[in-house]
Formats: sequence, C-alpha cells, structure tokens
Amino acid sequence: MSPATVEPITTPYTANDSGSAGAERALWLLEEGVGAGELPGGVLMASVGGRLITQVARGTKLPARAASVVSGETIEVDTVFDLGGLSETICTATLMMRLVSAGKVGVLDRASRFLQALGIGQRSGITLAHLLSHSAGFPAGVTVYDELVRANAGPRPGILASSGAKQYAYNHFHNLALRFEAGTRQLHSDANYIVLGEICEIVTGLPLEKAFSRFVAAPLQLRSLNFIDLATLRRRNVRPVVELFAPSGECPRRGRVLAGEVWDENAWVMGGVAGHAGLFGTARDVHAWALEMLRALRGESQLCTQETARTFMYPELPQLKAGLKLGFDAFIKDAGSEQQGASTAVTTINAGGCSVVLDPALDMATVFLSNAPFSAHHNKRFPALRAEIHAALLETV
Repeated sequence: MSPATVEPITTPYTANDSGSAGAERALWLLEEGVGAGELPGGVLMASVGGRLITQVARGTKLPARAASVVSGETIEVDTVFDLGGLSETICTATLMMRLVSAGKVGVLDRASRFLQALGIGQRSGITLAHLLSHSAGFPAGVTVYDELVRANAGPRPGILASSGAKQYAYNHFHNLALRFEAGTRQLHSDANYIVLGEICEIVTGLPLEKAFSRFVAAPLQLRSLNFIDLATLRRRNVRPVVELFAPSGECPRRGRVLAGEVWDENAWVMGGVAGHAGLFGTARDVHAWALEMLRALRGESQLCTQETARTFMYPELPQLKAGLKLGFDAFIKDAGSEQQGASTAVTTINAGGCSVVLDPALDMATVFLSNAPFSAHHNKRFPALRAEIHAALLETV
C-alpha cells in the first residue's frame, strides 16, 4: 500500500471570531463554560463547504488552582491537545479505511486471521467490524497500568514504555474473557482499539505511529498530528516542548501535571502509542482530517474509496446491531432529506475534552478541542456543554 498524494487544505484561516448567529452562540457557550469553571479553555473550528466560518480560542491552559505551574498562559488556536479517544477514529479507524480500500483487509475478516490468540473459544467469532464498533464483547475499564508499575518497581525495572510493556499489554488484552457474544451489544472498551492498533502494525509492517504518519498524516500534511513516543524520548533524554501543549490534567498516580505526555494510563505504560489513545494535535489539523472524511463520503479522497467511507460511517452489515458505526460513534442530529431518507450527520465524540462532528448533508465539519478533564466540574457539566456547542454550530446554516 503506497501513501496517497492529497492536495493540502487551502482554505484560508483568518482570526474571525464567528460567522453567524450559531457560531456566535457557540462562542458565548464556550466563554460561559470557561467562566463557570467547566473547562479551563478550548478551541472551536467549523466550516461549511470547505469555507471556514469560525475559529476561536478562549481560556487558559490551566485552571486557576494550578496556575502556579504555567502562570497566565492562554489557549491559542495552534495549541496542541491530547486528543484522547479521538485517536481511535483519526488514527486507527482511518488507517483501517486505507487498508480496506487497498484490499489488504476486509471489515468482516475475523481478527484471528491476524492474531492467533483471538481464534480460541468465544473470541473466534470476533471480526474487525466488531472491534471497530465496540461490539466485540471485551470488558470495559480494564487496565494493565498497575501490573506494569509493580513489575517496574520489582524484578523488571525500566519495563514501562518499553517494547516488553507493549507486548505484555497486547497479550493481556488478547486473553480477556468476553462479557457477551460478539455483535449482540455495544460496550466501549480500550481493548477493541488496542487490538486494532496491533493489527494495523501487523498488516503494514510498521509501528503504529509510523504507519499513521506515512499513510494518513504525511499525505494530508497534518504536521501537528502525531504520537509522542515516550520510549524514544527516554532513549534520547529529551522532553516535549511543554509550552506548545494544553496540559491534560494533574495526575495523582504519576504525581505531576501532564503536558505532552498521554493522559490515558494504558497508552502511557505502552509507551504513549496505542490504537485507542495517545494522538496529539491542533484544531487546525483535526479540522483538516474532518474535511478529508467529508471528501471521502463524496468519493473525492485519495485516502480511501467512497464505498469504504460509507461502509465505516453508514454500515449496513447484518453482523452489527442497527446504528453501530465502524469508528464513527453515533448520529448527533437528523440531517437527512426526503431524497436521502435517512440521517446523514455522523459524529465521533470523545468522553474527554475533544470532539468532532461531521454533517455530510451540509458539507459541514465542527471541531471542539479542550482541556476540560482538568476541571473539577468536568464530569458533571461538560458533556452537556459540548453537545450544546456542537448543536449551535450545526445551526449555522
């Protein structure tokens, strides 16, 4: 599979605060959320027909209670965020779309075709579609953090963020007992995309971060979208330029504010690179990826075919429960017309601070990146705020 050559995004980016009443309301909601302590800061970006209608940044990198760490720094449009669960879609699902389009894999392929450990017992029925739609049956909330931290403090010092830790994690997730039969229900589990990331490595013959760079980020010229390989940083004795990042939060287990270091614990012990988490990037580059997904649905992308794009975003597979998407989580609004006869708005929303909504019927992409997990009010208030902001942006046209 050779990397595609895709023309760079040429939409001019200006410093406009908003382009419509909907964008004005989204900005007001963002400012209200910052003022109420629902998030320290965030960036909004939205476009219709490839034309940017809003691009704003508000708030600070840290909440007031942690301001002594990086005092007075404001969020900028080019601030780099830990994208959390968006890694699943932007990295792993997009790589899978490329592989499917190239004929390297099929969404109904059994996972055991690539990983023998998944060919045993109940796990033998798991397909790539089940993994992509979080319907494989793996349990939620499973972590290898504690086991690897104990190993690091015992007979295997230095195992954290090593190839050994990554392989330990892979083996652990291969062997999880399923909670239910594949395809019968949906349960979000890190295991699904950790396994998919490993399959991407097997099929491409490259580490996940290099496969993503070669087959997605480089063709689209997405220079900020990348993983931060903690093992490489340790070998070279270097640190990320923390001033570029919005800190993800103050981690009590690691005892420090995390900036340029993945928040997700499973990804962290695996070295910062995993199929479910670890990707960093700016709103500009996330927006550019979102525009490419809209092109894909029109059959205009060189990353994947139109058929593949529709298979992932609107799958009609009898093996899946109705409404499940392959890497694209759920509908956010009914944008269907009488001719189309169905909803066409697709969304992928991270339970953390970052989200993307695509509305193909309007040719609209909206991006909201934030460091909301740093706020004490995040879990209670932020999800509703996030939904309101996207709804306001979608009312722009």
